[in-house]
Amino acid sequence: MGQGSSEFDLIARYFSLGVPSVWDSQGIGDDCAIVKIGDTSVAITVDTVALGTHFLLDADPYTVGRKALAVNLSDLAAAGATPRAFFLAISLPDADETWLKRFSLGLKEEASRYGCALLGGDTTRTTSVGTNAAPTTMTITAMGEGKVLRTREGARVGDDIWVSGTLGDAYAALKMRWGHWSEKVTDYLASRMDTPTPRVDLGLALTGLASASADVSDGFLADLGHILKRSGVGAKLNADAFARSGDLQRLSQAKQYEAILTGGDDYELVWTAPKSAREQIRALATADCPLSLVGEVVSEGFLVEDAHGQAVHFDRKGFDHFG
Repeated sequence: MGQGSSEFDLIARYFSLGVPSVWDSQGIGDDCAIVKIGDTSVAITVDTVALGTHFLLDADPYTVGRKALAVNLSDLAAAGATPRAFFLAISLPDADETWLKRFSLGLKEEASRYGCALLGGDTTRTTSVGTNAAPTTMTITAMGEGKVLRTREGARVGDDIWVSGTLGDAYAALKMRWGHWSEKVTDYLASRMDTPTPRVDLGLALTGLASASADVSDGFLADLGHILKRSGVGAKLNADAFARSGDLQRLSQAKQYEAILTGGDDYELVWTAPKSAREQIRALATADCPLSLVGEVVSEGFLVEDAHGQAVHFDRKGFDHFG
């Protein structure tokens, strides 16, 4: 791997194979592959998650099961797809039935909540180096369908930029659990990290309203950046326009900005939409899922300001596995 190669550099360099498909697809670069088979549009997404990378090594297997599927359902939500089925490949260091029982319970509850059936998969043992076995790794491929599905491409100059929920909560919980921040993690912040809510209903409701969308998994600035790059546009943002949980508001402003703008692991939606859709979008907000109008699509550039027009600076845009 070349020095400085990012996760997305590697994908572009080694996995954009250029092999033509008989199925019509928009290609690599979105939360989901959108495949047209006859008159049907199918959204397909795949995510690999691992203990020690996406979860703490001692994470409750129940929450691991729920979240492992939730992150895929969040991708389907970004596309505006109705979840239909998923496939699971899991690599285990050993057949720990106590762990598997809790994991299976969480997986089943999440699948039942969204009517997404497990249709197949594979199970194998993780590799070992001497007496040390690699931790549990799970790969889920999820599929959904819809008449009109969205990608990250489609944002236009003048569009509003929206985001769902309260960003930064999961990141704050992680920083506290790691001991990087001195504050004590609350039950609410822990729940936002351990059992995120994929915004499936909102994703469906945005059909015909949103011009482009993505889920916020790597950090708001990073995931909005994917939309801007795919759409060939820029953005102007108000860092003080984001809805915030009461627990996050107890932190310093610098920590709030860091968590909201760059934290990631939220599994909320970011999308663009024409100004004419504002009132229809505002009507979709609920007490559990506020919707924030946080900026505007511009022709080029990337500017983040506070409510007083002062530039907000940040050291990173989000999470990168190889950054």
